[in-house]
Amino acid sequence: MAWLKKIAFAGLGLLILIVGARFFLYWKEYRHYSAMALAEEAKIKEAFPSGEVSGSDIPHPDEGIVVLTGDRNRIRVAIDLLVQRGDQFLIISGIGKGATLTDLINAQTASIIDLKAIWEKIILESQSTSTIENAIECAKILRTKKVTRVILVTSDYHMSRSLALFKKFSPESVIVAHPTPSEFTEALYGKPERVVDGIYKFILEFLKDSLFTFYLLRV
Repeated sequence: MAWLKKIAFAGLGLLILIVGARFFLYWKEYRHYSAMALAEEAKIKEAFPSGEVSGSDIPHPDEGIVVLTGDRNRIRVAIDLLVQRGDQFLIISGIGKGATLTDLINAQTASIIDLKAIWEKIILESQSTSTIENAIECAKILRTKKVTRVILVTSDYHMSRSLALFKKFSPESVIVAHPTPSEFTEALYGKPERVVDGIYKFILEFLKDSLFTFYLLRV
């Protein structure tokens, strides 16, 4: 039965190698988007007056914003973006049935923006319960809006999978990544109170991302 042990050890070694390689790729993607997130967060904190932008940040005339609910920073960042860029609308996707815009705002870090100015531009999407459903339900709304460019706001460790799904279901629009710092990133950069939640969410997102990669390999 020694050969069975050899096969078992070889299989285990292969599994560890595959998981390790997948984690390396996921970590590389995470670091890319976390760097983007920290840079964008610094930019937002400059609190540009409404409509004041510069360089490559000039808003596109047929542009909208989509934010996926989840981590605490996402909605605040998306609302600040909406005012700064003067976009047509903001879709808040995955809010859960019965939730109101006031509930969502109260649950976020305080925004510097007067919400009365943009209240009518905000669309609440409550049908989706997963990232793939976020992409499918938002695609329906985006088609009615006839935008050609969409800014996608979600956490750095969630951006890669979200971006792939939105590109798949909204191919008629250019999808632009706008990651926000996750709790894991905040923990790495000096907020130890975020460590437990940050590590839990990071590992959970890694597992989801790995399952998504397996799904892509099958189709």
